[in-house]
Amino acid sequence: MPDKVKFKTAKKGGEAEYELVWRKPHKKWNADGICWSPISKNPRIMIDPHLPPRREVSVLAEELAHAFFWDKTEEEVRKFSSVLSQCLYKRGWRKQE
Repeated sequence: MPDKVKFKTAKKGGEAEYELVWRKPHKKWNADGICWSPISKNPRIMIDPHLPPRREVSVLAEELAHAFFWDKTEEEVRKFSSVLSQCLYKRGWRKQE
Protein backbone atom coordinates (compact mmCIF):
# COMPACT_ATOMS: atom_id res chain seq x y z
CA MET A 1 0.00 0.00 0.00
CA PRO A 2 1.39 3.42 -0.86
CA ASP A 3 2.20 5.76 2.03
CA LYS A 4 0.81 8.77 0.15
CA VAL A 5 -1.91 9.40 -2.43
CA LYS A 6 -2.80 12.70 -4.07
CA PHE A 7 -6.28 13.63 -5.31
CA LYS A 8 -8.26 16.74 -6.21
CA THR A 9 -11.62 18.01 -5.01
CA ALA A 10 -13.73 20.87 -6.31
CA LYS A 11 -13.90 24.03 -4.23
CA LYS A 12 -15.16 27.53 -4.77
CA GLY A 13 -12.82 29.25 -7.18
CA GLY A 14 -11.00 26.09 -8.26
CA GLU A 15 -9.75 22.75 -6.99
CA ALA A 16 -8.13 21.66 -3.77
CA GLU A 17 -5.33 19.14 -4.14
CA TYR A 18 -5.17 16.87 -1.13
CA GLU A 19 -2.44 14.55 0.04
CA LEU A 20 -3.69 11.42 1.78
CA VAL A 21 -1.08 10.10 4.21
CA TRP A 22 -1.16 6.94 6.28
CA ARG A 23 0.34 8.24 9.50
CA LYS A 24 -1.17 8.46 12.97
CA PRO A 25 -2.52 11.96 13.67
CA HIS A 26 -0.90 13.81 16.55
CA LYS A 27 -2.26 12.73 19.95
CA LYS A 28 -3.62 16.24 20.59
CA TRP A 29 -6.45 15.44 18.15
CA ASN A 30 -7.31 12.11 19.79
CA ALA A 31 -8.43 10.81 16.40
CA ASP A 32 -7.88 7.86 14.06
CA GLY A 33 -8.02 10.25 11.11
CA ILE A 34 -8.12 13.96 10.41
CA CYS A 35 -8.90 16.14 7.39
CA TRP A 36 -7.61 19.67 6.88
CA SER A 37 -9.76 22.38 5.32
CA PRO A 38 -9.71 22.52 1.52
CA ILE A 39 -8.74 26.19 1.73
CA SER A 40 -5.63 25.52 3.82
CA LYS A 41 -2.28 26.00 2.08
CA ASN A 42 -1.53 22.25 1.83
CA PRO A 43 -4.72 20.32 2.57
CA ARG A 44 -4.17 16.76 3.66
CA ILE A 45 -5.75 13.79 5.33
CA MET A 46 -3.94 11.64 7.87
CA ILE A 47 -5.10 8.14 8.75
CA ASP A 48 -3.60 5.85 11.37
CA PRO A 49 -2.04 2.94 9.40
CA HIS A 50 -2.42 0.54 12.34
CA LEU A 51 -6.22 0.44 12.45
CA PRO A 52 -8.09 -2.84 12.11
CA PRO A 53 -9.26 -3.29 8.49
CA ARG A 54 -12.93 -2.53 9.07
CA ARG A 55 -12.12 0.61 11.10
CA GLU A 56 -9.67 1.76 8.43
CA VAL A 57 -12.41 1.58 5.76
CA SER A 58 -14.73 3.60 8.01
CA VAL A 59 -12.13 6.28 8.85
CA LEU A 60 -11.02 6.55 5.22
CA ALA A 61 -14.63 7.02 4.07
CA GLU A 62 -15.25 9.67 6.73
CA GLU A 63 -12.15 11.71 6.02
CA LEU A 64 -12.67 11.59 2.25
CA ALA A 65 -16.27 12.72 2.79
CA HIS A 66 -14.96 15.67 4.81
CA ALA A 67 -12.60 16.59 1.96
CA PHE A 68 -15.35 16.57 -0.66
CA PHE A 69 -18.22 17.89 1.49
CA TRP A 70 -16.45 20.28 3.86
CA ASP A 71 -19.63 22.33 4.37
CA LYS A 72 -21.59 19.37 5.78
CA THR A 73 -21.96 18.81 9.50
CA GLU A 74 -20.00 16.16 11.37
CA GLU A 75 -23.27 14.27 11.88
CA GLU A 76 -24.04 14.26 8.13
CA VAL A 77 -20.52 13.16 7.23
CA ARG A 78 -20.51 10.39 9.83
CA LYS A 79 -23.89 9.07 8.70
CA PHE A 80 -22.81 9.02 5.05
CA SER A 81 -19.43 7.43 5.76
CA SER A 82 -20.97 4.83 8.06
CA VAL A 83 -23.41 3.68 5.37
CA LEU A 84 -20.71 3.74 2.68
CA SER A 85 -18.18 1.75 4.72
CA GLN A 86 -20.82 -0.81 5.77
CA CYS A 87 -21.85 -1.33 2.14
CA LEU A 88 -18.25 -1.69 0.98
CA TYR A 89 -17.38 -4.09 3.79
CA LYS A 90 -20.49 -6.23 3.17
CA ARG A 91 -19.48 -6.47 -0.50
CA GLY A 92 -16.11 -7.89 0.50
CA TRP A 93 -13.87 -4.83 0.22
CA ARG A 94 -10.81 -5.58 2.33
CA LYS A 95 -7.34 -4.21 2.85
CA GLN A 96 -4.81 -6.09 0.73
CA GLU A 97 -1.44 -6.83 2.22
